[in-house]
Amino acid sequence: MVKDELEEFSKLADQYIITCDHASLAALVESYTKQDFTFSHPLYEAHYLYCLGNCYSKLYETRKTEWYSDDLMKSVIFYRKAIHTLPKANWQEHVNNIHAYDSLRSMIETNLANRLSSQGRALCCIPHYDKAISIDNNPVAIISKANNELFLGNSLYDEG
Repeated sequence: MVKDELEEFSKLADQYIITCDHASLAALVESYTKQDFTFSHPLYEAHYLYCLGNCYSKLYETRKTEWYSDDLMKSVIFYRKAIHTLPKANWQEHVNNIHAYDSLRSMIETNLANRLSSQGRALCCIPHYDKAISIDNNPVAIISKANNELFLGNSLYDEG
């Protein structure tokens, strides 16, 4: 898959997510996951996997299924694959490339943490929030981590 094809997939997925066209989103995901792609760069593969994670995440939210749903598990799997596919930033590369790696990594870590939290894995998600925050002070990660900490605090039984 080349950059143009990835951008087309990403735009379609975003369009279906924004317009809440869940049937089209499910069909899009199904059509793309049936294919095997070869990517011209590992960053493109990581971005593709991140987009699939986002699609499954939206399908999970839409279907309002249980924490053990296939959609939620698939979103976590695709986010984890994206993290492991993302190449380490080469400091000799152009600064824009390094920023692209870091930005994508921060978004993946944040979304993975949010989905782990949705599974009730309130402790497992903390390192992912921390990683996203350490990369670029991601405000979504900061707020989500704070909400997670409040959830943990309210979960403790302490009558004083």
